[in-house]
Amino acid sequence: MKNYYVKKLFHFSIGPVAGAIISFITIPMTTYFVSPDEYGKANMFLLVQTLLTAYLYFGFDQAYTREYHENEDKKNLIQNAMFVPLLIASLLTVICVIFHSEIAFLIFYDRTVYLPIIILCISMFTLVFERFFLLSIRMEENAKRYSLLTFLIKVLVLLVTLLLIFAGIRDFKVIIYGSLIGQILGDIIIISCCLRFLNIKGFNIDKNLIRKLFIFGLPIFIAFSIEAVFNASDRIILNTFANYKELGIYVAALKIASLLKILQSAFTTFWIPTAYRWHKEKQNAIYFQRVSDLVTIIFSCVFLTILLGKNLLLYVFPESYKATLDIFPFLCFIPILYTISETTTLGIVFSRKTYLNIFVSISAVIVNTCLSILLVPIWGAKGAAISMGISYFIYYIIRTLLSRRHWRGVSISRQLVAIGIIFAASMLNTFSDIDAWAINGIALISIILLYAKTLKIFIFKKKVKRYDLY
Repeated sequence: MKNYYVKKLFHFSIGPVAGAIISFITIPMTTYFVSPDEYGKANMFLLVQTLLTAYLYFGFDQAYTREYHENEDKKNLIQNAMFVPLLIASLLTVICVIFHSEIAFLIFYDRTVYLPIIILCISMFTLVFERFFLLSIRMEENAKRYSLLTFLIKVLVLLVTLLLIFAGIRDFKVIIYGSLIGQILGDIIIISCCLRFLNIKGFNIDKNLIRKLFIFGLPIFIAFSIEAVFNASDRIILNTFANYKELGIYVAALKIASLLKILQSAFTTFWIPTAYRWHKEKQNAIYFQRVSDLVTIIFSCVFLTILLGKNLLLYVFPESYKATLDIFPFLCFIPILYTISETTTLGIVFSRKTYLNIFVSISAVIVNTCLSILLVPIWGAKGAAISMGISYFIYYIIRTLLSRRHWRGVSISRQLVAIGIIFAASMLNTFSDIDAWAINGIALISIILLYAKTLKIFIFKKKVKRYDLY
Protein backbone atom coordinates (compact mmCIF):
# COMPACT_ATOMS: atom_id res chain seq x y z
CA MET A 1 0.00 0.00 0.00
CA LYS A 2 2.78 2.40 0.95
CA ASN A 3 4.67 1.66 -2.28
CA TYR A 4 1.47 2.30 -4.22
CA TYR A 5 1.14 5.85 -2.85
CA VAL A 6 4.84 6.58 -3.34
CA LYS A 7 4.61 5.41 -6.95
CA LYS A 8 1.45 7.44 -7.53
CA LEU A 9 3.04 10.56 -6.03
CA PHE A 10 6.10 10.05 -8.22
CA HIS A 11 4.05 9.77 -11.39
CA PHE A 12 1.96 12.81 -10.48
CA SER A 13 5.17 14.71 -9.72
CA ILE A 14 6.95 14.08 -13.02
CA GLY A 15 4.89 16.55 -15.05
CA PRO A 16 4.80 19.46 -12.57
CA VAL A 17 8.48 19.01 -11.68
CA ALA A 18 9.65 18.78 -15.29
CA GLY A 19 7.34 21.63 -16.25
CA ALA A 20 8.65 23.83 -13.47
CA ILE A 21 12.22 23.07 -14.54
CA ILE A 22 11.30 24.18 -18.05
CA SER A 23 9.77 27.36 -16.60
CA PHE A 24 12.91 27.99 -14.58
CA ILE A 25 15.05 27.58 -17.70
CA THR A 26 12.95 30.34 -19.25
CA ILE A 27 13.91 32.81 -16.48
CA PRO A 28 17.58 33.55 -17.39
CA MET A 29 16.64 33.61 -21.05
CA THR A 30 13.94 36.25 -20.65
CA THR A 31 15.83 38.30 -18.05
CA TYR A 32 18.84 38.39 -20.39
CA PHE A 33 16.83 39.86 -23.26
CA VAL A 34 14.20 41.83 -21.31
CA SER A 35 15.03 44.68 -18.92
CA PRO A 36 13.57 44.73 -15.37
CA ASP A 37 11.06 47.50 -16.19
CA GLU A 38 9.77 45.62 -19.28
CA TYR A 39 9.65 42.45 -17.17
CA GLY A 40 7.53 44.27 -14.61
CA LYS A 41 5.18 45.60 -17.30
CA ALA A 42 4.61 42.08 -18.67
CA ASN A 43 3.91 40.79 -15.19
CA MET A 44 1.19 43.37 -14.64
CA PHE A 45 -0.64 41.96 -17.66
CA LEU A 46 -0.21 38.36 -16.50
CA LEU A 47 -1.45 39.52 -13.10
CA VAL A 48 -4.67 40.66 -14.77
CA GLN A 49 -4.99 37.21 -16.32
CA THR A 50 -4.56 35.62 -12.89
CA LEU A 51 -7.25 37.86 -11.39
CA LEU A 52 -9.65 37.09 -14.24
CA THR A 53 -9.02 33.37 -13.77
CA ALA A 54 -9.98 33.67 -10.11
CA TYR A 55 -13.44 34.82 -11.20
CA LEU A 56 -13.66 32.50 -14.18
CA TYR A 57 -14.35 29.16 -12.49
CA PHE A 58 -16.73 30.59 -9.86
CA GLY A 59 -15.78 27.77 -7.50
CA PHE A 60 -17.30 25.13 -9.78
CA ASP A 61 -13.90 23.50 -10.27
CA GLN A 62 -13.55 22.82 -6.55
CA ALA A 63 -17.15 21.67 -6.31
CA TYR A 64 -16.51 19.29 -9.22
CA THR A 65 -13.68 17.55 -7.34
CA ARG A 66 -15.84 17.32 -4.20
CA GLU A 67 -18.71 15.67 -6.06
CA TYR A 68 -16.57 13.46 -8.32
CA HIS A 69 -16.70 10.33 -6.14
CA GLU A 70 -20.35 10.97 -5.24
CA ASN A 71 -21.64 11.06 -8.84
CA GLU A 72 -21.70 8.07 -11.16
CA ASP A 73 -22.31 9.97 -14.43
CA LYS A 74 -18.93 11.68 -14.85
CA LYS A 75 -19.76 13.15 -18.27
CA ASN A 76 -22.96 14.78 -17.03
CA LEU A 77 -21.14 16.07 -13.96
CA ILE A 78 -18.28 17.73 -15.84
CA GLN A 79 -20.55 19.25 -18.51
CA ASN A 80 -22.82 20.82 -15.91
CA ALA A 81 -19.81 21.94 -13.89
CA MET A 82 -18.31 23.71 -16.94
CA PHE A 83 -21.56 25.38 -17.97
CA VAL A 84 -21.39 28.41 -15.65
CA PRO A 85 -17.60 29.04 -16.10
CA LEU A 86 -18.08 29.10 -19.90
CA LEU A 87 -20.88 31.65 -19.48
CA ILE A 88 -18.59 33.76 -17.31
CA ALA A 89 -15.81 33.51 -19.90
CA SER A 90 -18.27 34.82 -22.51
CA LEU A 91 -19.27 37.73 -20.28
CA LEU A 92 -15.66 38.66 -19.49
CA THR A 93 -14.80 38.51 -23.20
CA VAL A 94 -17.59 40.96 -24.06
CA ILE A 95 -16.35 43.35 -21.34
CA CYS A 96 -12.72 43.08 -22.50
CA VAL A 97 -13.65 43.72 -26.15
CA ILE A 98 -15.83 46.74 -25.33
CA PHE A 99 -13.28 48.33 -22.98
CA HIS A 100 -10.06 47.07 -24.63
CA SER A 101 -8.53 50.54 -25.02
CA GLU A 102 -9.19 51.44 -21.38
CA ILE A 103 -7.72 48.12 -20.21
CA ALA A 104 -4.66 48.62 -22.44
CA PHE A 105 -4.07 52.08 -21.02
CA LEU A 106 -4.52 50.85 -17.44
CA ILE A 107 -1.88 48.14 -17.89
CA PHE A 108 0.52 49.51 -20.53
CA TYR A 109 -0.26 53.25 -20.53
CA ASP A 110 -0.87 52.79 -24.26
CA ARG A 111 -4.39 52.52 -25.73
CA THR A 112 -3.15 51.00 -29.00
CA VAL A 113 -1.87 47.73 -27.46
CA TYR A 114 -4.94 45.57 -28.01
CA LEU A 115 -3.64 42.25 -29.43
CA PRO A 116 -2.64 40.82 -26.01
CA ILE A 117 -6.18 41.50 -24.78
CA ILE A 118 -7.72 39.65 -27.74
CA ILE A 119 -5.47 36.64 -27.16
CA LEU A 120 -6.34 36.81 -23.45
CA CYS A 121 -10.03 36.49 -24.31
CA ILE A 122 -9.35 33.35 -26.35
CA SER A 123 -7.26 31.89 -23.53
CA MET A 124 -10.10 32.27 -21.02
CA PHE A 125 -12.20 29.71 -22.91
CA THR A 126 -9.34 27.25 -23.33
CA LEU A 127 -8.45 27.67 -19.64
CA VAL A 128 -11.91 26.46 -18.64
CA PHE A 129 -11.48 23.27 -20.65
CA GLU A 130 -7.91 22.86 -19.41
CA ARG A 131 -8.91 23.23 -15.78
CA PHE A 132 -11.81 20.77 -15.79
CA PHE A 133 -10.23 18.19 -18.10
CA LEU A 134 -7.04 18.10 -16.05
CA LEU A 135 -9.12 17.85 -12.87
CA SER A 136 -10.93 14.88 -14.37
CA ILE A 137 -7.61 13.20 -15.16
CA ARG A 138 -6.42 13.94 -11.61
CA MET A 139 -9.53 12.53 -9.99
CA GLU A 140 -9.18 9.41 -12.15
CA GLU A 141 -5.66 9.29 -10.65
CA ASN A 142 -4.26 8.90 -14.17
CA ALA A 143 -0.91 10.28 -13.07
CA LYS A 144 1.11 9.61 -16.20
CA ARG A 145 -1.32 11.35 -18.55
CA TYR A 146 -1.68 14.29 -16.17
CA SER A 147 2.09 14.71 -15.93
CA LEU A 148 2.56 14.50 -19.69
CA LEU A 149 -0.09 17.13 -20.45
CA THR A 150 1.04 19.62 -17.79
CA PHE A 151 4.64 19.23 -18.96
CA LEU A 152 3.59 19.77 -22.57
CA ILE A 153 2.08 23.17 -21.77
CA LYS A 154 5.35 24.40 -20.26
CA VAL A 155 7.35 23.10 -23.23
CA LEU A 156 5.09 24.91 -25.68
CA VAL A 157 5.37 28.16 -23.69
CA LEU A 158 9.17 27.84 -23.85
CA LEU A 159 9.19 27.06 -27.59
CA VAL A 160 6.88 29.95 -28.47
CA THR A 161 8.97 32.31 -26.33
CA LEU A 162 12.15 31.17 -28.09
CA LEU A 163 10.58 31.67 -31.52
CA LEU A 164 9.50 35.19 -30.59
CA ILE A 165 12.98 36.05 -29.31
CA PHE A 166 14.55 34.76 -32.53
CA ALA A 167 11.97 36.83 -34.41
CA GLY A 168 13.43 39.94 -32.76
CA ILE A 169 10.83 40.72 -30.08
CA ARG A 170 12.79 41.85 -27.01
CA ASP A 171 10.24 43.75 -24.89
CA PHE A 172 7.33 42.85 -22.61
CA LYS A 173 5.40 41.33 -25.54
CA VAL A 174 7.73 38.31 -25.77
CA ILE A 175 6.68 37.22 -22.25
CA ILE A 176 2.98 37.88 -22.80
CA TYR A 177 2.70 36.24 -26.22
CA GLY A 178 4.90 33.33 -25.19
CA SER A 179 2.76 32.61 -22.13
CA LEU A 180 -0.65 33.02 -23.78
CA ILE A 181 -0.02 31.38 -27.14
CA GLY A 182 1.94 28.49 -25.61
CA GLN A 183 -0.84 27.88 -23.10
CA ILE A 184 -3.55 27.96 -25.81
CA LEU A 185 -1.65 25.45 -27.96
CA GLY A 186 -1.25 23.15 -24.96
CA ASP A 187 -4.94 23.48 -24.12
CA ILE A 188 -5.91 22.48 -27.65
CA ILE A 189 -3.97 19.23 -27.18
CA ILE A 190 -5.64 18.61 -23.79
CA ILE A 191 -9.07 19.19 -25.35
CA SER A 192 -8.26 16.72 -28.14
CA CYS A 193 -7.43 14.09 -25.50
CA CYS A 194 -10.78 14.56 -23.72
CA LEU A 195 -13.20 14.85 -26.64
CA ARG A 196 -15.59 12.42 -24.95
CA PHE A 197 -16.58 15.19 -22.55
CA LEU A 198 -17.47 17.50 -25.46
CA ASN A 199 -20.11 15.16 -26.85
CA ILE A 200 -23.25 17.06 -25.90
CA LYS A 201 -25.65 14.44 -27.23
CA GLY A 202 -28.22 13.90 -24.52
CA PHE A 203 -26.88 16.79 -22.43
CA ASN A 204 -29.41 18.46 -20.17
CA ILE A 205 -28.87 21.28 -17.74
CA ASP A 206 -29.28 19.65 -14.35
CA LYS A 207 -30.51 22.54 -12.22
CA ASN A 208 -30.34 20.55 -9.00
CA LEU A 209 -26.76 19.49 -9.67
CA ILE A 210 -25.70 23.00 -10.66
CA ARG A 211 -27.36 24.35 -7.52
CA LYS A 212 -25.48 21.80 -5.41
CA LEU A 213 -22.19 22.70 -7.11
CA PHE A 214 -22.96 26.39 -6.67
CA ILE A 215 -23.70 26.07 -2.95
CA PHE A 216 -20.43 24.25 -2.32
CA GLY A 217 -18.36 26.37 -4.71
CA LEU A 218 -19.62 29.89 -3.94
CA PRO A 219 -17.83 30.29 -0.59
CA ILE A 220 -14.65 28.90 -2.19
CA PHE A 221 -15.07 31.31 -5.10
CA ILE A 222 -15.39 34.26 -2.73
CA ALA A 223 -12.37 33.06 -0.75
CA PHE A 224 -10.32 32.44 -3.92
CA SER A 225 -11.27 35.86 -5.30
CA ILE A 226 -10.09 37.53 -2.11
CA GLU A 227 -7.03 35.28 -2.13
CA ALA A 228 -6.26 36.35 -5.71
CA VAL A 229 -6.36 39.98 -4.58
CA PHE A 230 -4.16 38.94 -1.66
CA ASN A 231 -1.57 37.40 -3.99
CA ALA A 232 -1.72 40.39 -6.34
CA SER A 233 -1.72 43.15 -3.71
CA ASP A 234 2.05 43.04 -3.16
CA ARG A 235 2.75 43.76 -6.83
CA ILE A 236 -0.01 46.36 -7.08
CA ILE A 237 1.27 48.24 -4.02
CA LEU A 238 4.87 47.83 -5.14
CA ASN A 239 4.03 49.29 -8.53
CA THR A 240 2.18 52.16 -6.81
CA PHE A 241 4.95 53.11 -4.37
CA ALA A 242 7.93 52.11 -6.54
CA ASN A 243 8.27 51.54 -10.31
CA TYR A 244 8.30 48.87 -13.03
CA LYS A 245 12.02 48.22 -12.45
CA GLU A 246 11.54 47.39 -8.77
CA LEU A 247 8.53 45.30 -9.72
CA GLY A 248 10.55 43.43 -12.35
CA ILE A 249 13.23 42.51 -9.78
CA TYR A 250 10.52 41.40 -7.35
CA VAL A 251 8.87 39.21 -9.99
CA ALA A 252 12.25 37.65 -10.86
CA ALA A 253 12.63 36.79 -7.16
CA LEU A 254 9.18 35.18 -7.28
CA LYS A 255 10.50 32.98 -10.07
CA ILE A 256 13.27 31.73 -7.76
CA ALA A 257 10.65 30.96 -5.11
CA SER A 258 8.81 29.01 -7.79
CA LEU A 259 11.46 26.31 -7.35
CA LEU A 260 9.52 25.33 -4.26
CA LYS A 261 6.28 25.58 -6.21
CA ILE A 262 7.55 22.57 -8.10
CA LEU A 263 7.07 20.56 -4.91
CA GLN A 264 3.82 22.39 -4.10
CA SER A 265 2.28 21.53 -7.45
CA ALA A 266 3.48 17.93 -7.35
CA PHE A 267 2.15 17.35 -3.84
CA THR A 268 -1.23 19.09 -4.10
CA THR A 269 -1.95 17.34 -7.40
CA PHE A 270 -1.54 14.00 -5.65
CA TRP A 271 -2.87 14.99 -2.23
CA ILE A 272 -6.36 16.39 -2.92
CA PRO A 273 -7.89 13.25 -4.51
CA THR A 274 -6.01 11.05 -2.03
CA ALA A 275 -7.24 13.00 1.00
CA TYR A 276 -10.84 12.86 -0.20
CA ARG A 277 -10.57 9.12 -0.78
CA TRP A 278 -8.95 8.53 2.62
CA HIS A 279 -11.76 10.47 4.26
CA LYS A 280 -14.39 8.41 2.44
CA GLU A 281 -12.57 5.21 3.47
CA LYS A 282 -12.32 6.52 7.08
CA GLN A 283 -8.55 6.13 7.20
CA ASN A 284 -6.83 6.53 10.57
CA ALA A 285 -5.78 10.11 11.38
CA ILE A 286 -2.20 8.84 11.84
CA TYR A 287 -1.77 8.81 8.07
CA PHE A 288 -2.77 12.47 7.77
CA GLN A 289 -0.28 13.34 10.53
CA ARG A 290 2.53 11.48 8.78
CA VAL A 291 1.87 13.28 5.50
CA SER A 292 1.81 16.66 7.25
CA ASP A 293 5.10 15.95 9.03
CA LEU A 294 6.79 14.74 5.87
CA VAL A 295 5.68 17.83 3.92
CA THR A 296 7.08 20.12 6.63
CA ILE A 297 10.42 18.28 6.66
CA ILE A 298 10.85 18.23 2.89
CA PHE A 299 9.90 21.87 2.29
CA SER A 300 12.00 23.19 5.16
CA CYS A 301 15.08 21.19 4.11
CA VAL A 302 14.76 22.07 0.42
CA PHE A 303 14.34 25.76 1.31
CA LEU A 304 17.44 25.79 3.50
CA THR A 305 19.40 23.89 0.85
CA ILE A 306 18.48 26.60 -1.67
CA LEU A 307 19.72 29.23 0.78
CA LEU A 308 23.00 27.35 1.14
CA GLY A 309 23.54 27.51 -2.61
CA LYS A 310 21.95 30.89 -3.28
CA ASN A 311 25.20 32.42 -4.59
CA LEU A 312 24.97 30.05 -7.54
CA LEU A 313 21.96 32.06 -8.67
CA LEU A 314 24.36 34.88 -9.53
CA TYR A 315 25.23 32.83 -12.60
CA VAL A 316 21.57 32.58 -13.61
CA PHE A 317 20.56 36.24 -13.55
CA PRO A 318 22.29 39.21 -15.18
CA GLU A 319 23.80 41.95 -12.99
CA SER A 320 20.66 44.10 -13.23
CA TYR A 321 18.70 41.40 -11.36
CA LYS A 322 21.28 40.76 -8.60
CA ALA A 323 19.00 42.24 -5.91
CA THR A 324 16.71 39.21 -6.25
CA LEU A 325 19.01 37.25 -3.91
CA ASP A 326 17.95 39.45 -0.98
CA ILE A 327 14.26 39.23 -1.83
CA PHE A 328 13.43 35.61 -2.58
CA PRO A 329 13.81 34.00 0.91
CA PHE A 330 10.56 35.43 2.28
CA LEU A 331 8.77 34.76 -1.01
CA CYS A 332 9.54 31.07 -0.50
CA PHE A 333 7.10 31.19 2.43
CA ILE A 334 4.26 31.33 -0.11
CA PRO A 335 4.63 27.75 -1.44
CA ILE A 336 5.94 26.41 1.89
CA LEU A 337 3.12 27.58 4.13
CA TYR A 338 0.41 27.06 1.52
CA THR A 339 1.42 23.43 1.00
CA ILE A 340 1.73 22.67 4.71
CA SER A 341 -1.70 24.22 5.26
CA GLU A 342 -3.15 21.88 2.63
CA THR A 343 -2.50 19.06 5.11
CA THR A 344 -3.93 20.92 8.11
CA THR A 345 -7.05 22.52 6.61
CA LEU A 346 -8.94 19.37 5.63
CA GLY A 347 -11.57 19.87 8.32
CA ILE A 348 -13.00 22.76 6.31
CA VAL A 349 -13.65 20.74 3.15
CA PHE A 350 -14.54 17.50 4.93
CA SER A 351 -17.27 19.34 6.88
CA ARG A 352 -18.33 21.25 3.72
CA LYS A 353 -17.99 24.52 5.67
CA THR A 354 -16.14 26.15 2.79
CA TYR A 355 -17.38 29.61 3.80
CA LEU A 356 -14.64 29.57 6.46
CA ASN A 357 -12.10 30.13 3.67
CA ILE A 358 -13.57 33.61 3.25
CA PHE A 359 -12.44 34.61 6.75
CA VAL A 360 -9.01 33.11 6.08
CA SER A 361 -8.52 35.09 2.88
CA ILE A 362 -9.88 38.36 4.27
CA SER A 363 -7.54 38.14 7.26
CA ALA A 364 -4.53 37.52 5.00
CA VAL A 365 -5.48 40.41 2.67
CA ILE A 366 -5.82 42.86 5.55
CA VAL A 367 -2.46 41.85 7.05
CA ASN A 368 -0.66 41.96 3.70
CA THR A 369 -2.15 45.31 2.65
CA CYS A 370 -1.30 46.99 5.95
CA LEU A 371 2.23 45.58 6.06
CA SER A 372 2.89 46.39 2.39
CA ILE A 373 1.76 49.99 2.76
CA LEU A 374 4.02 50.28 5.82
CA LEU A 375 7.12 48.41 4.55
CA VAL A 376 7.24 48.97 0.77
CA PRO A 377 7.98 52.73 1.00
CA ILE A 378 10.87 51.89 3.37
CA TRP A 379 12.41 48.76 1.86
CA GLY A 380 10.83 48.52 -1.59
CA ALA A 381 10.77 44.95 -2.92
CA LYS A 382 12.23 43.62 0.35
CA GLY A 383 9.29 45.12 2.22
CA ALA A 384 6.81 43.53 -0.18
CA ALA A 385 8.49 40.13 0.26
CA ILE A 386 8.44 40.34 4.08
CA SER A 387 4.76 41.35 3.96
CA MET A 388 3.90 38.30 1.87
CA GLY A 389 5.89 35.96 4.11
CA ILE A 390 4.19 37.15 7.31
CA SER A 391 0.76 37.22 5.64
CA TYR A 392 1.09 33.61 4.54
CA PHE A 393 1.96 32.64 8.11
CA ILE A 394 -1.31 34.27 9.24
CA TYR A 395 -3.05 32.45 6.39
CA TYR A 396 -1.64 29.10 7.55
CA ILE A 397 -2.50 29.67 11.22
CA ILE A 398 -6.11 30.78 10.71
CA ARG A 399 -6.76 28.09 8.11
CA THR A 400 -5.47 25.44 10.50
CA LEU A 401 -7.30 26.68 13.59
CA LEU A 402 -10.65 26.89 11.79
CA SER A 403 -10.11 23.39 10.42
CA ARG A 404 -9.40 21.97 13.88
CA ARG A 405 -12.83 23.11 15.05
CA HIS A 406 -14.45 20.55 12.72
CA TRP A 407 -11.83 17.82 12.42
CA ARG A 408 -9.37 16.37 14.88
CA GLY A 409 -6.62 17.22 12.43
CA VAL A 410 -2.90 17.05 13.07
CA SER A 411 -0.53 18.43 15.67
CA ILE A 412 1.26 21.61 14.54
CA SER A 413 3.53 22.25 17.54
CA ARG A 414 6.70 21.10 15.78
CA GLN A 415 5.59 22.76 12.57
CA LEU A 416 5.59 26.09 14.40
CA VAL A 417 9.14 25.48 15.62
CA ALA A 418 10.27 24.60 12.08
CA ILE A 419 8.61 27.74 10.69
CA GLY A 420 10.35 29.82 13.37
CA ILE A 421 13.72 28.38 12.30
CA ILE A 422 13.25 29.17 8.61
CA PHE A 423 11.86 32.62 9.46
CA ALA A 424 15.04 33.46 11.38
CA ALA A 425 17.16 32.18 8.49
CA SER A 426 15.16 34.32 6.05
CA MET A 427 15.68 37.47 8.11
CA LEU A 428 19.42 36.88 8.20
CA ASN A 429 19.67 36.21 4.47
CA THR A 430 17.57 39.27 3.62
CA PHE A 431 19.22 41.91 5.80
CA SER A 432 22.69 40.66 6.68
CA ASP A 433 25.73 41.29 4.48
CA ILE A 434 27.77 38.51 6.11
CA ASP A 435 28.08 35.07 4.56
CA ALA A 436 25.13 33.20 6.07
CA TRP A 437 26.36 29.78 4.94
CA ALA A 438 27.09 28.55 8.48
CA ILE A 439 23.78 29.83 9.86
CA ASN A 440 21.83 28.17 7.05
CA GLY A 441 23.67 24.91 7.74
CA ILE A 442 22.86 25.08 11.45
CA ALA A 443 19.20 25.76 10.62
CA LEU A 444 19.13 22.72 8.31
CA ILE A 445 20.62 20.47 11.00
CA SER A 446 18.10 21.85 13.52
CA ILE A 447 15.16 20.86 11.29
CA ILE A 448 16.56 17.34 10.88
CA LEU A 449 17.03 16.95 14.65
CA LEU A 450 13.56 18.38 15.31
CA TYR A 451 11.98 15.68 13.16
CA ALA A 452 14.50 12.90 13.91
CA LYS A 453 11.84 10.57 15.31
CA THR A 454 9.58 11.08 12.29
CA LEU A 455 12.47 10.54 9.88
CA LYS A 456 13.37 7.34 11.68
CA ILE A 457 9.84 6.07 11.13
CA PHE A 458 9.96 6.79 7.40
CA ILE A 459 13.52 5.64 6.75
CA PHE A 460 13.34 2.39 8.70
CA LYS A 461 9.62 1.79 8.02
CA LYS A 462 9.07 1.38 11.72
CA LYS A 463 5.53 0.55 12.77
CA VAL A 464 4.07 3.82 13.98
CA LYS A 465 1.88 4.59 16.96
CA ARG A 466 0.12 7.91 17.24
CA TYR A 467 2.16 9.14 20.19
CA ASP A 468 5.36 8.56 18.18
CA LEU A 469 4.44 11.45 15.92
CA TYR A 470 4.22 14.17 18.55
